[in-house]
Amino acid sequence: MQNTDETPQTVTLAVVGDGNRIKPYEELTLMDDFMFGKIMSDKENCKKLLEIILHIDPATEIADPISQNSFRVSPGAKSIIVDIRTSDALNDYDIEAQKQNHPDLPKRARYYQAMMDIDFLRPGKEYTELKNNYIIFICLHDLFGKGLPVYTFQNRCAEDNFVILGDCTTKVFLNAEKCDKIKDKELKAFMEYVKTGQAETPYTDFINKMVKDAQENPYWKREYMDAMMAAVHQEKEMRKAEEQGEHKRALEDARNALAMGLSAEQVAQITSLPLEQVLSIKR
Repeated sequence: MQNTDETPQTVTLAVVGDGNRIKPYEELTLMDDFMFGKIMSDKENCKKLLEIILHIDPATEIADPISQNSFRVSPGAKSIIVDIRTSDALNDYDIEAQKQNHPDLPKRARYYQAMMDIDFLRPGKEYTELKNNYIIFICLHDLFGKGLPVYTFQNRCAEDNFVILGDCTTKVFLNAEKCDKIKDKELKAFMEYVKTGQAETPYTDFINKMVKDAQENPYWKREYMDAMMAAVHQEKEMRKAEEQGEHKRALEDARNALAMGLSAEQVAQITSLPLEQVLSIKR
């Protein structure tokens, strides 16, 4: 554990976005993006998790996991940030910690898979060189509402479910709400830890100790706070840009309405612009 004489003080930031308080660093759990990235960027931790979820061979050699990796395939494309990305000789893996029950997760999984394929398949490569692709969401909620602890999706023929498309893509959604229904002991213990924070196996106990150690790491704390401050600044800039755009549109609407003969008072009411500003446009 690294130490410094300049340990940052505990900071609770104000309000961001939807009004939720930004968590103090000391309260982060494994399911918070920053902490998940730090813990699972350790190769052995990540590989063990893939063994538990997908039952990959323990002898498999995976690439060094990359956390909070942002990439886009073209200037005009929407960028994505993946929590943990790694691969082995045959497979690409994206592992996401998902605290909120967002209904867009299935389409997000589709987009992540496409982006990873495009990022891998460089000019000159053949389609047959595409690796097996796994998108894994570790969820605190039951996204599909069917009470299953694990939802695994592959593309199959609608007319005959025994016919698999063979595009080698798999999307897995783990549901912590129903972790008691999981038959595999190690996966059950991991999802119970995700849900309750209670460590009952050597692996979850080790993960829990890593989380506790990380909570006391002043360098990671500073990194977290810098990231949060950057996020606050970015959101303020986005809001400012949106407000400027809305104001510009309101001014244009006001000019058009005045040209149509509406009174300044009517235009102010329609556009929500101050009457004085509408009168200045009219002049």
